[in-house]
Amino acid sequence: MDLASPLLELVKGLWGLVSKPLGYIYNLKDNVRTLDKANENLKASSEDVKAKVEREEEGGGARRTNQVENWLGEVQEFEGRVDQVLQEVREHDRIKCLSRCLPRNCWSSYKLGKRVDQLLNEVRELQHMKGEINDFTSLLPPPRQVLNTPLDKTVGLDGSLNIVWKWLVDKKETTLMRRINEKLSHANHGFEVVIWVVVSKHVNEDSIRDTIRKKVHLLGEVLSKKKFVLLMDDVWAGLELSQIGVLHSSLENESKIVFTTRLEQVCHHMGADETFEVQCLTPKEALALFENNIGKSSIHSHPEIQELANNIVKECKGLPLALITVGRAMAGRENPDEWKHALTTLRNNPYKLSGMVEEVYHILEFSYNSLNDSIVKLCFIYCCLFPEDYPIRTDSLIELWIGEGLLRDTNDVYSMRYKGEYVLRTLEMACLLESGHDDYEGRHVKMHDVIRDMATWIARDRGKKETNC
Repeated sequence: MDLASPLLELVKGLWGLVSKPLGYIYNLKDNVRTLDKANENLKASSEDVKAKVEREEEGGGARRTNQVENWLGEVQEFEGRVDQVLQEVREHDRIKCLSRCLPRNCWSSYKLGKRVDQLLNEVRELQHMKGEINDFTSLLPPPRQVLNTPLDKTVGLDGSLNIVWKWLVDKKETTLMRRINEKLSHANHGFEVVIWVVVSKHVNEDSIRDTIRKKVHLLGEVLSKKKFVLLMDDVWAGLELSQIGVLHSSLENESKIVFTTRLEQVCHHMGADETFEVQCLTPKEALALFENNIGKSSIHSHPEIQELANNIVKECKGLPLALITVGRAMAGRENPDEWKHALTTLRNNPYKLSGMVEEVYHILEFSYNSLNDSIVKLCFIYCCLFPEDYPIRTDSLIELWIGEGLLRDTNDVYSMRYKGEYVLRTLEMACLLESGHDDYEGRHVKMHDVIRDMATWIARDRGKKETNC
């Protein structure tokens, strides 16, 4: 007996070491069935929770708690891992791992059985977690209809604002859009939700959808039940509304979408019902905007500076972007010689003026880069050869393009003329050329001075060369 007791303890210890691994193998089929059934129950439970949460969110006064959000995410991730294991089980050969029936895949059966056992423990834990959730949703405070954004003093936008505002209230990131957003925050406009989105050059549809979701806590069908106005600022490419969570049926309840863009073709792509071109500022408005960015104290610090400031404003030709940039560059400068230098630089080499390349040319250059056609780009650069404010007759310009070989991809003169018209319209739609007509010049185009300066800068290899163009 004395020898038998230690031997018995040894056998028990060895059995304890091998019983669990053997259990992974022997119980694999039963555990798989148990896991499959538990996973189906968990899936049904998560769908019930999700449906309940979505019903309460659709009411607009509640949102899912973080606890529920995390639990649903963990369940979804768990279901993916279970599906993978069950797929491996289906592909696994018949498992028999004992004595003479020991197959070659005993080790893989052990590993698979261990994973199934771990998943069984996880599904029990997830079911336990669900039982500890007290509240699936929490009440929301009444949402503010419009998010107030900081707004600098604006100049020359009242006329444009009134036109766009009329489109909004009739039943039928630009500063202008910020003014509209500001007015919506104070006016009785009848919209239930106002959403502001800055789109920018690189369109991120996921980011736009996220902005809408945060504003109304829902998407798609629920948004279609509300009367909303969506303000999209600085759109550079056509957007499919359905891809950002706005269904066409949403617009049947007098909801409105307003967007700003620098490219006319974006308006056509998105099927805009109304379009409005924001004009350059009048001389009075331009001076006011310039003074807002420089400070009247600097302008009145010396008798000569007022006249120099007027001349600098004239060089900017009413373009707000240039007026703001040059104004900031001259802020705090009270020596007339500095102003004379700035005026000379602006007239001869404007790209050398502080901020002009980074804050003006790089923005305008994106319109140039969006042309996506080397021939159109060359035709645009060619126009900087004409003097400032020069009305370029369109028929003469096309003949010059043909003569320079820019349109010679065919020997057919008529085809080249047709292509010339296409290039002209492309440049007009990109707002790189301004179209006009008068009795003396007939149909003509012009380059805004700042656009011409940008074209010259590009022709000079972004300012690295001094003699081109």
